[in-house]
Amino acid sequence: MYVFDNAAPQAPARLRALAEVFDPGTIRQLDARGIAEGWRCLEVGGGMGTMTKWLSARVGPDGSVLTTDIDTRHLESLSLVNVEIRHHDVVEDALPTESFDLAYTRLVLEHVRDPARALANMVQAAKPGGWVVIEDFELAPIDPDTEVPKTFVAMRQVIASVGVDQRFGRSLSRRLRSCGLEDVMAEGRVLLWSGSTAGTTLMRLNAEQLRDRILATGLVTADQYAADLRRLEDEAFELRAPTLWTAWGRRPAR
Repeated sequence: MYVFDNAAPQAPARLRALAEVFDPGTIRQLDARGIAEGWRCLEVGGGMGTMTKWLSARVGPDGSVLTTDIDTRHLESLSLVNVEIRHHDVVEDALPTESFDLAYTRLVLEHVRDPARALANMVQAAKPGGWVVIEDFELAPIDPDTEVPKTFVAMRQVIASVGVDQRFGRSLSRRLRSCGLEDVMAEGRVLLWSGSTAGTTLMRLNAEQLRDRILATGLVTADQYAADLRRLEDEAFELRAPTLWTAWGRRPAR
């Protein structure tokens, strides 16, 4: 269901922009879970490896990080002694059980074909007393009083057409509780992106990667598509980001 192919020419720049926008908030959330030297960490969906590198530095030489992805091409240049990179499907492939102080993923579960199974696999990978931290988007309904360029309305339709639940992030805390986790809480954060910033760069790269599928919706012409992308370079332009929900919970200690 992942609509953004990591083999696309836009993918490296897109993943870098995504990390620039969202890594600071993720780091704050993981810091709050008490991650420390010596921890064993699991990261599902490593992307460009920016969070892998942060986790590696935080857990130090006595800790370890297992970073997985269904496509590891953007992780293969990492060379960190306490990091293992593994080609892995979180729905189908086994993970070490009861092995990690932290099991974490960002913007993965909303795209997989069986998110309940993927989450259950991550929960089983956490140690008793270990943390599970999940981050996913919720797209709010479009406010009729807010102008949203038609290109991005069409992009929502394209993403929904492959089966992505665009409200998935709002369900995360409920899903963690259903897995038997304790101390479950969630926080949503919303950014307002101005033109010519990392956020609008991310949106431009998303739209470029999905150009043909956006135009195929019939909601926007090629001329309108080009005009909408030009607006992203206007510093006076503003676009509300999706809400990124972070939910966390702890496996019961024995």
